[in-house]
Amino acid sequence: MLGHAGHDDQGSSRVTGNLRAVARAADEQDPAPDLGFEWPRYPRILVAFDETPAAAFALRHVVPYAVDQRSQLTLLTVVPEAPQIVAAAGVSPQQMTEEMRIRAERHLRQVTATLPQELSVTTVLRHGDPAEEILAMVRAQPVDLVCMGARGRGRVSGAILGSVSSAVLHHSPVPVVVLHPPREPAKAG
Repeated sequence: MLGHAGHDDQGSSRVTGNLRAVARAADEQDPAPDLGFEWPRYPRILVAFDETPAAAFALRHVVPYAVDQRSQLTLLTVVPEAPQIVAAAGVSPQQMTEEMRIRAERHLRQVTATLPQELSVTTVLRHGDPAEEILAMVRAQPVDLVCMGARGRGRVSGAILGSVSSAVLHHSPVPVVVLHPPREPAKAG
């Protein structure tokens, strides 16, 4: 019997005491399993970073964790090769790739300058296929976690164009966190 809840303080105390006793007895009969939840440790985090809002969103989420855990953060930017079709438009693919490299370096420097001083940060710039380069970095360097933004292209265009985050997620030997920024509210018009 749990007791009767009265209006006096003693009755209230008896009910509370009885509820605790019932809870203790239930715990003794069927103890809750130890699920082993604890704060995960990722001392070396690789952030695949480009100039997209999704990448900035992912970085904003990983930096507080990295500062709190004193993790080493590596920002990796991959400059893809310019498609040869740009030559048909009279643009040199090599020149375009070089311009993309310069812009990516500048962006990495600007972003790194805004990060907390107590955060250990390394920047890496690679050339090639983004998914392949991210996975090559994971295999070549000690990395405990990959963090990246999802662009949210959708099923059809993602299937046709391929998805960097999907490729990394499915082929990485370490955990991968893919963060998708919320959609901006539709403007009333």
